[in-house]
Amino acid sequence: MLSSKKGGRTISEFVTLFWVILAGATVGLVFDLYRSFRRWQGWGGVSTFLGDVLFSLVALFILFRFFERANALAFRFYIIWGSFLGLVIYLRLVSRFVVRFFFGIFKFMTYLAKLIHRGLMIPIRGLALIMRPPYAVLHWLSLLLYRISEYILLEPLMHLKSQCKAWWVRLFPPWKKE
Repeated sequence: MLSSKKGGRTISEFVTLFWVILAGATVGLVFDLYRSFRRWQGWGGVSTFLGDVLFSLVALFILFRFFERANALAFRFYIIWGSFLGLVIYLRLVSRFVVRFFFGIFKFMTYLAKLIHRGLMIPIRGLALIMRPPYAVLHWLSLLLYRISEYILLEPLMHLKSQCKAWWVRLFPPWKKE
């Protein structure tokens, strides 16, 4: 029989291989999610690098959890090949359909976001429409107050120069040479 005793339970090599292949396929699924999201958002160089680092950490966590489930983290060479086999099977058979599905989800989410944005803009536009008359009155009133204050304050300042000259001439009349 092809089984071994690990941690108080019997695990067959077939079940271990299944979990290892599933680990590779799961990493492929997460990679397709990340790749399609990155393409949909149109990331630049720095954000792509940071996203790749984050993806690598997520993939490492996924592999850790699946390898723990498969053979209690006993490192064997077949877990590398099994994960690679799962990744290749996933990428060859399922990946293109999953990427299209993810793009469909992203388009649907964009449509919903635009719909929610339009729904939220209805009361804001209504408020803007209601506030137009009071704003127009306030605008007119502020311009009126500006013009009145300009007449009251600026006109006397404009005539101040000529008034100062007249005062100076009255105070010190020009000298007559005799």
